[in-house]
Amino acid sequence: MSEQLSGQENVPPVEKQKRQSRIVLHFLRHGAKEQAQEGQSDETVQLTPEGRRQAADKSTLEDISQAVAFGSPRERALQTATLAMAGKQDEITGEETLPELKVKLDKDLTLGSKMGVDERLNLTPNKESEFGKRTSRAAKEGGLLKLVVEESDRWVKVPGNEGNPSYSKRAGQIAGIIEKYITISPRWDQLVQQTPNYKGTLERFMGTHQSVGESFLAKFIELTKGIEERGRFVEALNDSGFDFTEGFDVEITSTDKEPEIRVVYKKEHDGKTIYELNEIIPSDTLEEIIKQSQRI
Repeated sequence: MSEQLSGQENVPPVEKQKRQSRIVLHFLRHGAKEQAQEGQSDETVQLTPEGRRQAADKSTLEDISQAVAFGSPRERALQTATLAMAGKQDEITGEETLPELKVKLDKDLTLGSKMGVDERLNLTPNKESEFGKRTSRAAKEGGLLKLVVEESDRWVKVPGNEGNPSYSKRAGQIAGIIEKYITISPRWDQLVQQTPNYKGTLERFMGTHQSVGESFLAKFIELTKGIEERGRFVEALNDSGFDFTEGFDVEITSTDKEPEIRVVYKKEHDGKTIYELNEIIPSDTLEEIIKQSQRI
């Protein structure tokens, strides 16, 4: 039976303070890769020892219980995301192959896996097409991102070049992943509020390839700041794209209304910041990126 205190009969009960919940998506390019052997499928090419070190050096999590790594079907991308997620775990040396990582990280799980594949993180170029050959040369010689951003939406409409992933398609792939986690956000917030042993942040590490994540950033900048600013972004990346294991974060924070989506990216050179984004993504901008990708 509750006790009533004199003079306090009309005082409302103290509401339980709402815990902040958020989802953080880490998008990053894979690390340095091995040279494919004759007859070897590109999907099975993994990281070099230097590439594994690059990926493990990205790791900051002591506790990965609320984290999962995803990569494209190309093993180096998933290997990168997994090491970036789990590199600080005691059992991880940073020398593991992808199968060895899976054995170590999944051994105590009764359901699911700490690693998964998402086709939207991939590239599916038609290497025999004229534009496919141009992008392959640009990837080796420099200028890939500029070529993709400025020319690919037009080129993929030319007969013989239809199999190439265009600028808008690449941007839309990443926007689709973000949209998925915006949909998940209310349910995650409910779990955080109702389950004390859940921490407030759900993290996902996304390993992808040069020009995929960058196309999303370029499209976001184009729609919110204009073509000239998009050009400055591309130039800051030396017209080519992210360096090995470089990337950006998308933070989805629950609010009393719609979730807040923020993109965070910083490009540094010689200790100086040469490009930086730390901005809210309007929901209609995300929807427009997806719509444009569907028109190509």
